[in-house]
Amino acid sequence: MSRNTRRLFFYFLVTIFIVATPLTILYAVGYSYDWQKHAIVQTGGIYLKSTPDGAQITVDGKKQGTTARLISRLTPRSYRVLVSKDGYSSWQKNLEVSPIIVTEARNIVLFPQKIEPELVATTPTSTLADFLRTDQEKQNQSQADQTASSSAGWLIKNTDIFFVSQNNFELYRETLDGSNQTQISKESLPPGYYRILTNDQRFFLALAQTGDLYFLNIDSGLWETIARGVKDAAVSDDNNKFLYWNNNEIWIYYPQDILIQPYKNAGEKELITRFAQTISQAIFYPDNEHIAFVVGNQIKITELDGRDQRNTVDFLQAPSPQIYFDQNTNYFYYKTNTNIYRLRLLI
Repeated sequence: MSRNTRRLFFYFLVTIFIVATPLTILYAVGYSYDWQKHAIVQTGGIYLKSTPDGAQITVDGKKQGTTARLISRLTPRSYRVLVSKDGYSSWQKNLEVSPIIVTEARNIVLFPQKIEPELVATTPTSTLADFLRTDQEKQNQSQADQTASSSAGWLIKNTDIFFVSQNNFELYRETLDGSNQTQISKESLPPGYYRILTNDQRFFLALAQTGDLYFLNIDSGLWETIARGVKDAAVSDDNNKFLYWNNNEIWIYYPQDILIQPYKNAGEKELITRFAQTISQAIFYPDNEHIAFVVGNQIKITELDGRDQRNTVDFLQAPSPQIYFDQNTNYFYYKTNTNIYRLRLLI
């Protein structure tokens, strides 16, 4: 090889190095070429986690492995994501990818298409709560009946009773034996009768017989009106969200900031679903990220993730069912006529 040839070859390698080095660095820090925009852009990603795992991921019609999985180096735009598994309902949503950020969908639940409930009892008991209450809970209930029978509303939580006094309509805590009473609220509720709800005793709901729903943050001690015309309400097991509904709508109220995707601000209210038919019951699914509800004879389950569409499944059908989730055993119970059935959930 002549000197000139070697020199040309050397300059050729130097040129490749000069061109390739910045491109390599850009690639390493997350940049890619967007063929639609004809520009170098910073990429993002999508992380998907499902129950059950091992579900097929399809992004814009192309298979991308199985859950749980991080799909990286995606140019910023909207992607059509499908998660599917044989024998289960599929999940799909348009997810927006932004530069540098990983868009997460961690609470995907694929519900079985074939359900085989187990008959556990035939009883005229009026509610599932009566049937599932333990002997200790029944004993506490009886003791609380005597302690708080003259109150304007009360709730048993472990060994404490939370009650609204009929004297001043303020919220109090008292032990089951009637000792160690403390005042929780700093202002009164409007006169009336209330259903009290709480989980970790930081936040409280008070649902009046009139349908007015009030929220109390224990730090402030002040009541805030959340909604009117409410049929019933529930507190999530993680105490991060409140569920309330009327005849045709289901809503969620967030008492504090949610710092994981999808993000929520404290005090935010979100309409989850609306039906022309009457909604007779709604409860949290054990993962606190889905809601089971009853419309007519149909039990449905919908996700809280409102990005794009909400995935909703027709879970099962039974005449006028009552529903209940047991957080301790992951059993789903439902009562129809005088029969009580159950099935174990994947969580």
